[in-house]
Amino acid sequence: MAEEEGTQQLDFVRETVLKKRKVNEDWAIKNRERKAAKRQRRRNDAKGAIKRPEDFVREFRNKELDLNRMRTRLKVRKLRPAEAVDAKLIFAIRIPGTTDVHPDIRKILAKLRLTQVLTGVFLRATEANLKRLAAVELFVTYGFPNLKNVKELIYKKGRGFFDKEPFPLTSNDLIEKALGEHGVICLEDVVHEISTVGPHFRETSSFLMPFKLKCPERRLQMKKKPFKAGGDTGNRGDKINELIEKLN
Repeated sequence: MAEEEGTQQLDFVRETVLKKRKVNEDWAIKNRERKAAKRQRRRNDAKGAIKRPEDFVREFRNKELDLNRMRTRLKVRKLRPAEAVDAKLIFAIRIPGTTDVHPDIRKILAKLRLTQVLTGVFLRATEANLKRLAAVELFVTYGFPNLKNVKELIYKKGRGFFDKEPFPLTSNDLIEKALGEHGVICLEDVVHEISTVGPHFRETSSFLMPFKLKCPERRLQMKKKPFKAGGDTGNRGDKINELIEKLN
């Protein structure tokens, strides 16, 4: 009796179903291999591609035009002081587009930690950061996130950097080791410090790696056009929350 209770009969599966599963698995493996080979072939073709002289001239002119626009924008536009800004927390996103930018613009993007397309960072609304965002306005979009999106971003896509190694925010022990001296010992403390722009915001935001966002269903426009004029770049204000929900 005990032997009958210990042995359970396996569910019956038709042979045709098993064969179909095997065929589907083989097809999925071959499909992955085919896509990987296609991507590698594209990379190899891109490396061996020969640029025409007019391509170099066009790229150089575009870079110089971006630099001149940046300088003109900083001279003409009157930036609001940090005290007059609606909120103290900014979320900036590097939007899709050309990655080959002028070295001066690339330096500013590096200071903002927005070197990769579709990455986002939390920033304090200081005059220095507002000036940097205005300088690279054609390559980023930004606004003021609410508490809900701050919490969901950190919980879903948050990754920390400790001891020269990135890690997902799944262990409060690692958070305490990295930020314990600043009174931040768990994930809730990280969310609170970022959302309230607390006294240790700089250390906490530096601890967080730039958020890798997903590509939206409606791709962001490649045109360097401000959001207020129907484009995707520049200041969105509170409407940045709608974009965060699509990208998170």
